[in-house]
Amino acid sequence: MKILKKLSFALVALLLLFSFTAPEGDYVGKWKGKDKGDIGFLTLSSDGYATFEFNGQTMGGKSYNHQGVNAAMKYTVNSGMSPKGIDFIIIDNKANKELGRLKGIINMKSRNEMQMAMTFGGGTGRPTDFSNDAIVFDRVK
Repeated sequence: MKILKKLSFALVALLLLFSFTAPEGDYVGKWKGKDKGDIGFLTLSSDGYATFEFNGQTMGGKSYNHQGVNAAMKYTVNSGMSPKGIDFIIIDNKANKELGRLKGIINMKSRNEMQMAMTFGGGTGRPTDFSNDAIVFDRVK
């Protein structure tokens, strides 16, 4: 019976470990998206950093100014949910503390096309579908 408990624990641990995955090949790269006629870019790095570029301004990456704080923006993908979840996490570099989180969902339509919906405007929930505020990104490189 003890072996069964240990095996169950190991299985649950592995399941949790692989549900929130480190960034991997499908998402990594530079993406170009169009929202209400405006073009922006999203870069997802293999080391887990995310950078948004819009109207000549850059937000995110390993170091940027976030409301007067030296911050970084990381991302995680939760492959254990449907559609897959993506979180953009803003971290205070000095205090190593989370300052905020944008929650979204993604759908890889193909290797070079990704659909994303985000919760903006201070919402804390995660979108459940792509019916509102969805953006389609095309891989640039």
